[in-house]
Amino acid sequence: IAVLQYTGGTTGVSKGAVLLHRHLVANMLQCEAWNGPAMSRLEQMSPGEQPVVVCALPLHHIFAFTCNLLLGMRMGACNILIPNARDIGALLKELSRQRFHSFPAVNTLFNAIVHHPDVDEVDWSGLLLSVGGGMAVQQTTARLWLEKTGCTICEGYGLSETSPSVTCNPTDTKAYSGTIGLPLPGTDVRLLDE
Repeated sequence: IAVLQYTGGTTGVSKGAVLLHRHLVANMLQCEAWNGPAMSRLEQMSPGEQPVVVCALPLHHIFAFTCNLLLGMRMGACNILIPNARDIGALLKELSRQRFHSFPAVNTLFNAIVHHPDVDEVDWSGLLLSVGGGMAVQQTTARLWLEKTGCTICEGYGLSETSPSVTCNPTDTKAYSGTIGLPLPGTDVRLLDE
């Protein structure tokens, strides 16, 4: 056993999902392959530049644990740790000091950022990948995010029990689809009913 990943408990008492090392490694490699089209633009734009990922999600949650901690280490990325993502002013102040390339977040965070008066103080030109998960991304939020940052939100779906990513929209997409995307490489999905 690598970790007991505790779920959010939305269906009752929080439960520890048993995740093995091979589950975490496989999902990290799937995510690396899936993010490849977006992140390969960094090498084209600025050869040798270290990838920088914004970590504004709690690391105890499977989304940040995978996208920031595990995948960040795999990519040799620098993670900008935002200790209190609810303080949008402080978050934007920190982002205005640095160039960054990937921003995994939830709808509420994307929405709070695009409605904050300091959103235009940040240089969003290096942002290559915005991944939405943890909850549905709203179309209005996705539209405003694209307008403010120039980067489309790629929405995906996962859960603690699947280590976590199951599906995601293509990372080189130019338009928000409102769907959870396609299965990641090596993932089988079966729809059992409506």
